[in-house]
Amino acid sequence: MTDTGIQATNGALLDAPGKAKKAEAPLIAQVAKAHGISPLRQMRDIFSMSRGAQKLSGPEYYSLRLFDSSKSSEDKRAFLGQAGINALNTTMNPPVAVPTRAFVGNKLLYTQLLTQLGIPASTTQAIFSTHMSAGHLTIARNATDLADFLLKDARYPIFGKPHFGSLSTGAVRIEARNDDMLRLFDGTTHNVDTFAEHVAAQYPGGFMLQSALSPHSAMAHIAGPAIGCVRVVTANDGSGPKPAYAVWKMPAAGAISDNTWQDGILLSHIDLGTGTLLSLVRGAGLEAETLSDHPVSGAPVVGQTLPFWEETLRLATDAHAVFPEFGICGFDIAVTDEGPKILECNDNPSHMMYQRATQRGIQNPDLAPTWQAVADRQTKQVAKIQCALKAKK
Repeated sequence: MTDTGIQATNGALLDAPGKAKKAEAPLIAQVAKAHGISPLRQMRDIFSMSRGAQKLSGPEYYSLRLFDSSKSSEDKRAFLGQAGINALNTTMNPPVAVPTRAFVGNKLLYTQLLTQLGIPASTTQAIFSTHMSAGHLTIARNATDLADFLLKDARYPIFGKPHFGSLSTGAVRIEARNDDMLRLFDGTTHNVDTFAEHVAAQYPGGFMLQSALSPHSAMAHIAGPAIGCVRVVTANDGSGPKPAYAVWKMPAAGAISDNTWQDGILLSHIDLGTGTLLSLVRGAGLEAETLSDHPVSGAPVVGQTLPFWEETLRLATDAHAVFPEFGICGFDIAVTDEGPKILECNDNPSHMMYQRATQRGIQNPDLAPTWQAVADRQTKQVAKIQCALKAKK
C-alpha cells in the first residue's frame, strides 16, 4: 500500500480529503506580518525549494513552516515535499529490485500471509467483491450477500475499508447491530440493506470487513477510544531491517481513523530506544501548535512511555524481514491490551508526519546516512538484476 476520515455527507463511509489549495495572498501577507519574511523572499524560497531533490510545493512550504527564521538554511534543505519523498522512497524500493510491492499493497493477502506466519495482524471476517476469491473467507458477491453477512454472521464491532486504497477513504467502524440497523462509531444508525447497497455500488472491486481493534487502555486514556496507529518505518541496507523512526498518530476527537490530513489529529515523535513520547504537535503551518498534554483528555503526553514498545519494534522488523528485498517499509501498528498488531504496510511511506512531528526534515543528519546506505544497496541490486537479464538474451 502507498501513503500518498471525515464523515461522508450522504452515507456511512468516509470521504477522501480535498486537494491542497495553492498558497493564497492573505497567507503570504500573514507570514510577512508575523515573521517579517517579505512576500518576495517567500516566493523566492518556494521557487528554490521546488527544484532539485526537495520538490516542495507552495502549500507544503507553508504547512511545514519553512518560513520560520529559526530554521537554518541547512535545516530547511533537509525537508522534502511529497514529490521529493516519493523520489527518495523509489531509490530505496525500486520496482526492478522490489517486484513484490503489489502483493504488500494487497491488504487482504498481506495480512493473511502474516497471520499464517504467526505474525500478529488484523483479522478479516469477510470481503465483498464481485469477482475475487478468498479461500475459506466469507465472500459477499452482491449487496444481498453482504446484508446477509451483517445480519447473521458478523462479529461486532467491525472495521470496514476498501481492499485497495489509502487515506482511510471509504472506511467505517460499525459498533453493533440492532435488528436491521447498524450503529456506527459516531452514534449514527444506518439500515443494513442501504449500507450494503452503498458499499456494493462504491467498491465492487473489494471491501474488507475486519474485526475492529481497540487501543491499549493506557493509550485510550490519553487519546480516546479510536485506534491511533504507531507508524514504524524500517530500513534495510542489506544488514537486516532496523527501525529508522516512529510516530504515534492520535485521531482527532470523534474520528474513526488517524489520517494526518484530518483536522485535529495529533502527532508524537517516539524515542526508538525507550518508547518515550518526545513531542506533541497539532495542526500545520501558521495554525501549528506544540503541546505537552492532550488538548481533549488533558492527559500528559510528552514524557509518557508507550506499552509493548519492544514488541512493537520487533513486530515491525520481523514483518519487514518476510520481504527483505524492500529497502524501506512503513508499518501501521495498532497497540492493544493484548499486544501490537499490524494493520498494513506502506511501500511508499509518507515522511510528512515525521517532518511535522519533529519539525525536522527527513534528510536530516541523523537519517540521511540511513537512506543513502539503503539506496546504495538497491543500486547494486538493480545492476545485478539488469546484468542477469542481459545475460539471458
